[in-house]
Amino acid sequence: MYHNWLRSFHAVAREGGFTAASKVLNIGQPTVTEQVKSLELTFGVELFHRRGRTVTLTDTGQQLLGFTQAIFGHEEEAVGFLTAARDLKHGRLKVGGVGSPVVMELVDHFQESYPDIQLNIFIAHGEEMLKSLIDFETDVAVLAHVADDPDLYYFPYVRSEVVLFVNTDHPWASRRQVRIGELAGQKFILREKTSTTRQTLEKGLAAAGVDLGDTLEINSREAVMEGIIRGLGIGAVSELEYVAHERLRAIRITDANIFISFYVVCLNSRRTRPLIQAFLKTAEGIAAINGTPPVQK
Repeated sequence: MYHNWLRSFHAVAREGGFTAASKVLNIGQPTVTEQVKSLELTFGVELFHRRGRTVTLTDTGQQLLGFTQAIFGHEEEAVGFLTAARDLKHGRLKVGGVGSPVVMELVDHFQESYPDIQLNIFIAHGEEMLKSLIDFETDVAVLAHVADDPDLYYFPYVRSEVVLFVNTDHPWASRRQVRIGELAGQKFILREKTSTTRQTLEKGLAAAGVDLGDTLEINSREAVMEGIIRGLGIGAVSELEYVAHERLRAIRITDANIFISFYVVCLNSRRTRPLIQAFLKTAEGIAAINGTPPVQK
């Protein structure tokens, strides 16, 4: 009861009249007048001097305005804050992914359209990344493998070929391509068994009936690159994640269809949140340009 009365008083004081206040509050002018009158009668005070359609605050009304400004001023600020968030003029979005180059390309496009949105970037392995989505630690992620789960909303973002890379002293350094059968018996440096790139390569090798030679397993992308540079073996990486280096050469596998599909993923229950929805639309646009129509699931 008092809240409505005080709200009407505050609106009249701010707008300088009962009619203007009723328009701001979206209620009838008689209702505003009655609520202010009830406030004055209940407490035995005069809040406005009324001269025809003109009203001015009494000393008591002026002091009361200081209190209502603290109440409804914060309310106005809160509504303004929420309106700006709805219009994507500010906010924070937590973006995760399994591959820095793929994630950062998408982040770059998103920030071009929404420069006022603050982004937190989190790069991790697929299982850890998926858990962070489920635990609300990440809002949206780019993953290389997604299980069919009704709690998840996802679509293919981009497809990247798995390429090999060797150091400049390797016998294949001058070649741009090899056949998958030539990999038989070759020494490789691979990431851990949970690596999507490794799993994809091994699946392609198994389909072709090819067995590698000795394998050195390293759980760091940087360490794998250092090992290749030092000539400890051949490496494999998503083409989108390959970083050119003066001591490295990339080589394609010509007769095998070995690639990684990256998906943009969020919780199905959160897909309509304004920031997440804007990020998804940005990704869909890039996917269309890249020739990867977003088949949503």
